[in-house]
Amino acid sequence: MIIKKITGKISQKFIYELIERTDIIELINKYVTLKKSGNNYKTLCPFHNEKTPSFTVSPQKQFFYCFGCGIHGNAIDFLMKYEKLNFLNSIIELITLHGINIPDINNNSILTHQYSYKKKIFYILKKILKIYNKNLFIIPNIAYQYLKNRGINHETMQKFSLGFATKNSYQITNFIKNKYLNQSIVTDCGLIIQDIKKNQHDRFRERIMFPIKNKYGQIQGFGGRILNKNNYPKYLNSPETITFQKKKNLYGIYELYLYNPKPKKILVVEGYLDVISLTQFNIDYSVALLGTTVTKYQIQRLFKISKKIIFCFDGDNAGRQANWVALNLSLNLLNDNHTINFVFLPNDEDPSSIIFKEGKKKFENRIKNSETLYSYLFNKITYKMNLGCINDRIKLIRLTIPLINKIPSKIIQIYLIKILGNKTGILDIYQLNKLITIPDTKKYPDNVKSIKITTMRLLISLIIQNPKLVKKIKQIKKIKKLHINGKNILIELIKLIRQKKIIKTGHLLEFYRYTSWEKIFKYLSTWDHMVQKKKTSFIIQELFHNLKIQHLEYKYNQLITLERQHGLNLVEKNKLWKINKKIIKIKNYKYQLY
Repeated sequence: MIIKKITGKISQKFIYELIERTDIIELINKYVTLKKSGNNYKTLCPFHNEKTPSFTVSPQKQFFYCFGCGIHGNAIDFLMKYEKLNFLNSIIELITLHGINIPDINNNSILTHQYSYKKKIFYILKKILKIYNKNLFIIPNIAYQYLKNRGINHETMQKFSLGFATKNSYQITNFIKNKYLNQSIVTDCGLIIQDIKKNQHDRFRERIMFPIKNKYGQIQGFGGRILNKNNYPKYLNSPETITFQKKKNLYGIYELYLYNPKPKKILVVEGYLDVISLTQFNIDYSVALLGTTVTKYQIQRLFKISKKIIFCFDGDNAGRQANWVALNLSLNLLNDNHTINFVFLPNDEDPSSIIFKEGKKKFENRIKNSETLYSYLFNKITYKMNLGCINDRIKLIRLTIPLINKIPSKIIQIYLIKILGNKTGILDIYQLNKLITIPDTKKYPDNVKSIKITTMRLLISLIIQNPKLVKKIKQIKKIKKLHINGKNILIELIKLIRQKKIIKTGHLLEFYRYTSWEKIFKYLSTWDHMVQKKKTSFIIQELFHNLKIQHLEYKYNQLITLERQHGLNLVEKNKLWKINKKIIKIKNYKYQLY
């Protein structure tokens, strides 16, 4: 059998139902803006640089295809490629998106346990948030008063689900232990710590609590800010757990998706209160790092939401260092459509403090006048350099070339080389270009070599691209008798489409994932066979006639070979005559079709 259960983990039936439930237009539109174009939808391809939209999504086929880079597939393929997920995690992403439960997973109770266990942790963290939230709104208390003094109003506190961890060292510990005896749950919630004497108590005490949510609003972990100056550190996050990875998450991502899902720009700040304060002033396009310098993963994630990132870190030494780190990490990810700018705040100011001092209009002027990455790069390197001195010019070239080499975009590289030439007085740009290694950014489709067009391949391709037409194919028993390469694949394909009542290409291909036919069928699903849609049914009929002719010609040639070697008896000569007559009849019928 060609078709088999996908990796023996999740039933194929469930995956098919999940794909059927997913509208690929609605899914992809969450990530990029699609525009109607005839029967399909188009946009600039999110997987390679282009100026003219060649990324097409078909609602009829539930399938996407880029005519520029060749990337294609169904809803699962899109998530795997766009979100860099493996197959299982893309399934879980769709399950979460639809708010349904994962079914029993065949032969994999461990996987079932992992999924349900993770859901249980999300559930417990949600319950704990309610405790923290209730603590905050039992007024008066020092946490609520602190937030009020910082200018955060009651409505904003509720909007971000803020909370308060009291002095009580056992409030959360007792809550978890009383409800859950499993020690691993106690550990994986990340909210209980154990001292030297192995006594357990709350990780967060006397802190304002900031729930860190994923884009679906599930609580992944917490951040806590001190209220008692004797405590340390100032900010404390949940440890790395099954639900929380500090370097991959961003604070405020849920609120961003909720209030401004397709922002024209994203402002990246350092602290929780920066995001909260900016949102209170209706600047609803900011997210915060989680106490670390920005990571490559975070930048990649932000570029998937918006093409423009603006870094706005605190006006201190740490903030200035963070800007340079952000620039260096961003270079590898820059393409022609991406923009990165920097807002430099006055000394000892942060976005939260300055928005309350200046107000929205002046703060947005700072964003409007923010410095481009390219300007910042040269200003930073040339600081305290004397470009009238040849040694400093050489130093500038030596420091700048490795940075330019990191950028994948050839256009940006040429632009920066020109600026470098103007600053160093080297007007022969060709000489500078020789120092640059232009990376090959061309993306190729799946590793399937160009294949020869045959009647069988063309027929299979048309059926894959138009599964509905299988209804018109009635003589499977006759196909079985044909002596043609690929007939078994064709028969199984027709049977599958009928049995599962498949009408869309994207759904059909899911049954061939992780089989030996996956790559070739994906290739055939986008094969440009130059057949007009209105003529597809007619062409399929003609192709079946061609298969019959090929079969008869095979039998005819066998008899001719036999005649040359040994001669034919009367029965064989009669058989040869009948075959020839059938071939002529079928060919004549084909001519009548035109």
